Amino acid sequence: MDREWGSKPGSGGAASAQNEAIDRRERLRRLALETIDLAKDPYFMRNHLGSYECKLCLTLHNNEGNYLAHTQGKRHQTNLAKRAAREAKDAPALPQPNKRKVNIRKTGKSSISFPRVLFFIYFLLNLVCSR
Repeated sequence: MDREWGSKPGSGGAASAQNEAIDRRERLRRLALETIDLAKDPYFMRNHLGSYECKLCLTLHNNEGNYLAHTQGKRHQTNLAKRAAREAKDAPALPQPNKRKVNIRKTGKSSISFPRVLFFIYFLLNLVCSR
């Protein structure tokens, strides 16, 4: 019995946990790179050593997958929120157009009171129904 438990003859043995983890990470990295375009990310930068940097958080990452995981993390998200708040505060407020205020004047009594309106509606209904 010189083969690993759970493997079939001629398969080369069961994959170790380390090999499975490497394959899983590679699959996830390829999937993430298909869905997210790093060229459009303003904070993504490759440095002269071949590693990757987040210009927002000033963190170093060994590969794209690590950087993508960082962008979903708490530190990056809080830094994004801080930057958005600071830019919203510093942005010059656009002058609002002048709106004319229209004051509605209320008079003492209207020319038609509520009971007269009801009587008029009743009169019209009777006129229409009688035909």
